[in-house]
Amino acid sequence: MMRLSGLIVTLVLAATAARADDLPPGPMHDTVVKACAQCHSADVVSAQRKTRAAWADTVNQMMANGATVSDAEFDKVVDYLAKSFPAS
Repeated sequence: MMRLSGLIVTLVLAATAARADDLPPGPMHDTVVKACAQCHSADVVSAQRKTRAAWADTVNQMMANGATVSDAEFDKVVDYLAKSFPAS
């Protein structure tokens, strides 16, 4: 049973990592993948369309929830998200 649980965890993590690469390339791609994939798949991010201000609010909330984005990376991450997933 323990071995099966380990296998399931490994498969879930591998699937999450594979989906994380669905985000568009860009200078902050790897940072966004690392920060966002801690809790959810990339499709949660890519399904959203927001203004830069709304992305800033979202990133602030995710940081409060434990996402690893440094203060130095904040503006660059928000710029990447706003450019990649702009409001419609």
